[in-house]
Amino acid sequence: MNELLGGGVGVAVILCLVVLAILWFLLPFAIFGTKDKLSELIAESKKTNEQLSALRSEVATLKANDDPVINASR
Repeated sequence: MNELLGGGVGVAVILCLVVLAILWFLLPFAIFGTKDKLSELIAESKKTNEQLSALRSEVATLKANDDPVINASR
């Protein structure tokens, strides 16, 4: 077993395992920390979509009122 983890390869493996353990410990904090931010982004996206729909309908109404073919028949 000493030959397997001895030398530079053993140090590299142990270093990788330590880094992996630290990242595995921090992972839940990163996930739960972003949950609130994602909820805020979803809410803002819904507001933006509602505003875009209102603008789209307003532009369609203005286009219909300014269309010369439609106005000529009136």
